[in-house]
Amino acid sequence: MSYYDQFSSQGMRCVQQISLLKLWEQLRGKRELPQLEALSPEDISRSIDKLSLSEVVHTDDGYRFRIIQNGAQFDRIYPQRRVGKFLDEVLPQAFRKQALSFHEQVVVSRQPSFSFSVLRKDDGPLIRYERLLLPFSCKGEDVERIIGAITLFTEDNGFDAKDILTARTVDQ
Repeated sequence: MSYYDQFSSQGMRCVQQISLLKLWEQLRGKRELPQLEALSPEDISRSIDKLSLSEVVHTDDGYRFRIIQNGAQFDRIYPQRRVGKFLDEVLPQAFRKQALSFHEQVVVSRQPSFSFSVLRKDDGPLIRYERLLLPFSCKGEDVERIIGAITLFTEDNGFDAKDILTARTVDQ
């Protein structure tokens, strides 16, 4: 089963995430991990707003993920600048533990990951926070960078993207 088949069965519907996943598989070729330098700006131009690029930092306690770049979507959501900070410092409490766990899984498994959290602020609409995480290498064979494609949507009449900062997770 391909990653596309697996993630589609898990509910991935975003055309941009699907396109990025297929690109990742193409760039990888016969290798275990694609090289980040193989990714061109044209390849990601349609999705750049939703992308976050993190550097994998090895520590005595495990892994941390320093944000190197992020798209404009993140500037609309987060009041503080995220670039240069670690994910564990800036992710909302509601899904921080889950998101960090999936980032660690990507490093250890050397495979992409798709997951989502369903959030709600007060009595507002349900917000689906989807994350596709794609591992890349820079020089060697280890996962050194992770590109996260984040999609936010609701089936209701819209929401303020900043709502995810104070929303709580909702069991589905």
